[in-house]
Amino acid sequence: MWLKVSLAIFAILGYVLMGYAIFGNKKKIDDMYMGNSSSLIEVILDLTYEFSPTLIRRILLFLLGLICAFIFTMGVILS
Repeated sequence: MWLKVSLAIFAILGYVLMGYAIFGNKKKIDDMYMGNSSSLIEVILDLTYEFSPTLIRRILLFLLGLICAFIFTMGVILS
C-alpha cells in the first residue's frame, strides 16, 4: 500500500514538473539550480543544462518530468 502511495506521489511530481516546464516563468527557469553532481554523466547533463538557452532548458525539464511520470506511473500500475 505505501509503495503505491509513494510511487503515485513521485508520478504526480513528474506531471507537475512537466507543467512547470510548459507554463513556468522564463526568469525562474533560468535561475533554477540542479544541484551537485556525483558522476561524470551528471556533470555532463548539468553543464548542458547550465549553458543552454531557455527553450532547451524547458525541453530538458519536460523530458525529465515525462520520464519520471512514466516510470512511476508504470510502477503504480504494476505493483
